[in-house]
Amino acid sequence: MLEMDKLKIEQSSKGIPPVGWALANTICLAAGNQNDFMDPGGIQGPDFTLYVQVVITLAESLLSYLDSIGWTEMGNQDPQEPMGNVQLETESTCALKKSYLDLLSPVCQQWHLTKLLAITKADANVQGDGALSVRNMKNLGKLELLDIAYFYSGIIRIYSILNPMVGSLPVLNMLAFTPGYIVAQWEALENLIFPGKGCPSLGIGSSFHASRISGSRNNGVFEKKQKQPSKDGGNKWTNVLHKITGKPQAGADYMNLIDGQQSEHAEEEVSDVWDVECLRHGPQRASKDMACLLHLFCATYSHLLLVLDDVEFYEKQVPFTLERQRRIASVLNTLVYNGLAHGAGQHNRPLMDSAIGCLHLMYERDCRHQFCPPVLWLSPGRNSRPPIAVAARSCEFMLASAKSDETVPSIGSVITATPHVYPFEERVQMFRELINMDKVSRKMAGEVTGPGSRAFEIVVRRSHIVEDGFRQLNSLGSKLKGSIHVSFVSECGLPEAGLDYGGLSKEFLTDISKTVFSPV
Repeated sequence: MLEMDKLKIEQSSKGIPPVGWALANTICLAAGNQNDFMDPGGIQGPDFTLYVQVVITLAESLLSYLDSIGWTEMGNQDPQEPMGNVQLETESTCALKKSYLDLLSPVCQQWHLTKLLAITKADANVQGDGALSVRNMKNLGKLELLDIAYFYSGIIRIYSILNPMVGSLPVLNMLAFTPGYIVAQWEALENLIFPGKGCPSLGIGSSFHASRISGSRNNGVFEKKQKQPSKDGGNKWTNVLHKITGKPQAGADYMNLIDGQQSEHAEEEVSDVWDVECLRHGPQRASKDMACLLHLFCATYSHLLLVLDDVEFYEKQVPFTLERQRRIASVLNTLVYNGLAHGAGQHNRPLMDSAIGCLHLMYERDCRHQFCPPVLWLSPGRNSRPPIAVAARSCEFMLASAKSDETVPSIGSVITATPHVYPFEERVQMFRELINMDKVSRKMAGEVTGPGSRAFEIVVRRSHIVEDGFRQLNSLGSKLKGSIHVSFVSECGLPEAGLDYGGLSKEFLTDISKTVFSPV
């Protein structure tokens, strides 16, 4: 490895470094002459552990090199950006990248992952055999599920960088549709996130959590509890009795105060259940093992959610039960909110990108067919949400920026990526605050002078409605938010009579839409 690091200095940025070829050779030699339908049987016995560890080490070194020469930014570049030196360099090395990825193709085959999983199960069975001593176990070298996670996490990142058009889809397809693997990933994550807890979402030893969360479900969908008529009826007769006797209602007020405090305290406890404690600082304080498992799970599960229909998700409940789906949603929600609020760091960028994508897919599915309680989505920001005015200004600043960096702590990033953390009422107030801020900024720019400010006049010829409309509206820019008066010129070249009180503007927009979008 030291010799390879020395060769990196002399290596051109347009080629694959020696450590990359070492990685490809290791995979090819270990896999043998593979194809899509047969297991070549290249590796045997405990050598699997050494093979996985070598690939992990080489992949980390290759990723470090690709990041140092700027290929990471090339892989993340938006295809719609203007042509530049970065894209030209990518085109010149496209053939090299493709041929290199062909050498890594054995790891994209299902037999490869299946064999690794079989070795982990065999090691687990051997570990349970009391006939083997501890020394023999150490010499044997067992392969664990975490090693496989590090293995494929590095492969996914390599494919994302070297294959910008397709990305890591070949790897994710295999991981998502290998039977039982994604379930094994989540079980390993649960052991790290909820150590020693059988059912964290219900609150260990709390009858309130069990009745509040699981007591009011219908096919796994949360419903609001109905008010108890006996309690309401008792309060009603108590109030009538107090009015007849003329006695003060101090006792009733005191009981109502106690009930209100208990209800508020209970709501806070339920909120804490869905706010995962070990992720309240984002990925910064998460262990390396947890971050690796989270990255691989989010990337794999978000890929699976794209094709998982509602029958499988809600009725058959595969690959997870709805109870586990809620637990997954709470983990992702807490991770993303705190990662954006506290800053995740550039090294956690792949984890945050995959977690945000997976969270959005789960929230969209919950909006379409609810399976999570509303308090779950609000829990991470319950005690740390900034004031509405501050949040609105941060969001406005971020939207005005040409490019945002989600690795930097930003309230604007939280609002744009996880708006569901704010209650609907606060989002409405935030929207109104943004409108007021926009009005103030336009007044300062001289675009709005008062209630009777002059409207912008545009003249459109009936025979050239698209050309005139595009030319005049495109030049207004932000002034499109102001008042616009439209006047037409007939096909004979004469101005049409009439004042625009809204009808002519509507006619203009309708006619230009028909002309542009209707086929000739």
